[in-house]
Amino acid sequence: MSGSSCTVAIKSGVPLSSLSVYPQPAPTDLVFGIFNGQGQFVPQSQIWSGAVATTGGRLSGALLSDLVPAQPDELVNKAYVDRVTKQVNADVSDLVSQAQAAADKATEAADAAVEKQKGAAGGLAALSGAGNLLLGGVECFGVAHGNLLLLTDLPGEDPGVQNALWNNGGYLCISRGA
Repeated sequence: MSGSSCTVAIKSGVPLSSLSVYPQPAPTDLVFGIFNGQGQFVPQSQIWSGAVATTGGRLSGALLSDLVPAQPDELVNKAYVDRVTKQVNADVSDLVSQAQAAADKATEAADAAVEKQKGAAGGLAALSGAGNLLLGGVECFGVAHGNLLLLTDLPGEDPGVQNALWNNGGYLCISRGA
């Protein structure tokens, strides 16, 4: 080294990469390393030239990586990200299609079950557009004082059925029957 020296006591089994260097080497100090397959002495300033600190820094220019990551925190390139994004989008699209198909089947099954119960004893009853119960096509508004309130058109002449209501055009009439 050119002017500075450093003595470090090393315990057996401690890797050199884990040792702190004190004092820090000067930029002109020579460091031995294997570069491009050859052992060389290189000035300290050239070893880290252009390096970005692991705690942050600024990189100007391209940073390339051909690796497919093996660990979650490894660097990947844009082509890898694009390929994974395309696959994830395709997988999500497939899942959405499957969910929609399942929902459509469930809706069809529910509609079929409702249709099967309509008109059956103990089954479902239809509702009018206003949300009132329909009994045989006649809209039921509810019950008042024990009487069923219905809205229906009355026949315009005596139906010939005893106690049936009919409208003679001016009055509400009760039929005496045939």
